[in-house]
Amino acid sequence: MAAIAALRRLLAGLCLLGWGAADVGTPPAPPPPLPCTLLGPGGAGMLPGAVSERPALLRLRGGPETPPNPDTPQDQDPDMTFDVTDPWGALAKAWGPPWTPPHCELSPTVPSPTPPPWAPALAPDARSPPGMGGPWWVVSLGTPGYGVTALLQGQSPPATAAATAITAALSVFTLTPDLGGSPGAPLELHCAFAAPPGPFALEWRHQDRGTGRLLLTYDSATSRVPKATPGVQLLLGTTEGGVREVTLRLAPLAIAHQGTYICSVFLPHGQGQQLLRVRVLEPPKVTLRPTPLVVAPGMPAELQCDTSGYFPLDVEVRWQRRAGGSGTPLPLGDTVTETWTSGHRRGPDGTFSRTSGIHLVPVRPHHHGDVYTCVVTHAAAAAPLRVRVQLEVAGAAGPGLEDAVGLCLVAFVLCGLWRWLSPAPPCPDQEPKKTQ
Repeated sequence: MAAIAALRRLLAGLCLLGWGAADVGTPPAPPPPLPCTLLGPGGAGMLPGAVSERPALLRLRGGPETPPNPDTPQDQDPDMTFDVTDPWGALAKAWGPPWTPPHCELSPTVPSPTPPPWAPALAPDARSPPGMGGPWWVVSLGTPGYGVTALLQGQSPPATAAATAITAALSVFTLTPDLGGSPGAPLELHCAFAAPPGPFALEWRHQDRGTGRLLLTYDSATSRVPKATPGVQLLLGTTEGGVREVTLRLAPLAIAHQGTYICSVFLPHGQGQQLLRVRVLEPPKVTLRPTPLVVAPGMPAELQCDTSGYFPLDVEVRWQRRAGGSGTPLPLGDTVTETWTSGHRRGPDGTFSRTSGIHLVPVRPHHHGDVYTCVVTHAAAAAPLRVRVQLEVAGAAGPGLEDAVGLCLVAFVLCGLWRWLSPAPPCPDQEPKKTQ
């Protein structure tokens, strides 16, 4: 029995070795070349400060075990082909099945090793990578659900003439490039970065309508937060592969948080940043006045639709008219002489309000039962908001079932009250005797 057990263990070990060898011998297939736009200074005949745009190709590779995809057009310019080593896979997350090309921009850059004033420990020294003066690039990839910006270091001199070899030295990415929330609820702005081990500094900024402000700073060398605006929190963490999380939490979300956020990571040899857009969404509250709508025959009337407490500013208000019994749409112009809308009013909390109204022609008995609906469309509402009221023409209809029941109850109460208050007739003690 012991020999059989040992044989089983040996066979299992051989199977595991076979599977492991198969895994090692089959490197992951490289992705197809990624079309990208190479930005550079304007050429001859262009205005000063103009930017030129040329088509380029990025061939991503995870490392030495994953060579770049050789499927490159024959007429591709070698100067416009880049073999990108992506050791942390941050760039590859934006480029995968079903192979919908993300927005891609590549441009040359000069790294700025100057640390922020509140993180002096990042001053460049022996920690700076070799070839600091070589060619450097910055690439930005973006999809609706993912955004990444990478600082790329080129080889000097180039390794081959067929393509330019560059390696990611810092990748800053986000899983929430465009997100929205309602005021009062917390909102987390995801940001993370991948880089060689070492100290770093972090900065979160907010920009909106041409103005900006510094929200939070962090220095990993001292584990200090030199600046933190009230209402913001920093969520730090390290995930598998050495990726470091530097997420910002807004608690609670307010109208003033609308705008663009910049997550900037500083290393001794350079920096990278990622943009995030925050949209604050608050649906409107809709009310109709007057309710109920009772109008005497021959008299005009006015309906007002109040929309309040919404953000952002854009809101659409329209009116509808339908027959009360069948619900058939009716022409609004037959009974409406004028429509009007007030300007936007801003409240203390930053939300907006406005009022829309219609003037009705002098009502006629055949207008009785018409239903008027105020329809409000807003970005924060999944579907149009509808509030309706039914026109009642005084005296146009006889008493209904509810009126008849009410009259019967009133008559019953009055009858009982009359019988209770009326004195009872006297009863004689005995019948009079008959006279003889």
